[in-house]
Amino acid sequence: MSLTRRALLLAAAGAAVTAQAAPFAADGPARPRAGALRSTLLDVTTAGTRLVAVGERGHVLLSDDQGQTWRQAQDVPTRTTLTCVHAADPKTLWAAGHGGLILRSADAGETWSVAAGRADGADVLLSIRVEPGGRGLAVGGFGTALETRDGGTTWAPAVLVDGEAGERHLNRILVSAAGTWLIAAEGGLVLRQGTAGEAWQAVKTPYHGSLWGGTALGELLVACGMRGNLVTSRDDGRSWAHQALPEAGSFTAAVALPEGRAALVGVDGTLAVAEPGFAKLRFRRLDDRATLTAAAALPSGTLVVATQAGMRLVDPRL
Repeated sequence: MSLTRRALLLAAAGAAVTAQAAPFAADGPARPRAGALRSTLLDVTTAGTRLVAVGERGHVLLSDDQGQTWRQAQDVPTRTTLTCVHAADPKTLWAAGHGGLILRSADAGETWSVAAGRADGADVLLSIRVEPGGRGLAVGGFGTALETRDGGTTWAPAVLVDGEAGERHLNRILVSAAGTWLIAAEGGLVLRQGTAGEAWQAVKTPYHGSLWGGTALGELLVACGMRGNLVTSRDDGRSWAHQALPEAGSFTAAVALPEGRAALVGVDGTLAVAEPGFAKLRFRRLDDRATLTAAAALPSGTLVVATQAGMRLVDPRL
């Protein structure tokens, strides 16, 4: 049976995840391996015209030809699993993963340095975002959150919401067109912080399972998760409506496509394409039923997809 995205990202996390940042530490460089190109990759992003993917054993893969070929980054100071990557600009990238480890690159992913965390730490970070203005957030298992206000020079632990909601797995950060920060979370929750910087709120959606991914499509927000379930918001994340594709596997990621469309990918070869405004949602399953863990869209609309066996290109036309 295929592992779900949460099982992949939380594997080896341990039973006790703390909310404290560990001392800076590296555990040795990720080793160049021919097998890295066919390994489990967990996230992918665009940095200018470059594609950057991260995954198990500290692998960072780069592509400068629209995903046709991939190579390993020159210098990555860890062999622990990296679960997420974000480009603040075409040169500045952030990656995070097991151990609460946060890495920074200033040269479009060629070389990386440790900004926070340690490979043997208990925390598991699942999503990271740093804005050009200096604000940043990294979140993960059991409510773990680290904040920066100085562009990632320093990171400090944060409690986003109190009580049981604050102990949920925080799976994916997204930012709305209005600048509101949101986090797709466990238990059908979406954490929300408005543009004025007010306190975070845990917003309940009509769906009660885990939400693993999400994206902003203009004024429309989408968060997706288990067993083909997704929720949408048209009021900047204050309220949500539920949709489902019963035939689909669990969604792991959502990405905007040209012309207002969107694609959702997931386990068992799940691929769904939404027309503008989510008026219509079409589904097909890839023939090999591969587990698709993340996706980015090329200007042509072709999807660059991370899998348990490397990166691949997928035509989203159904």
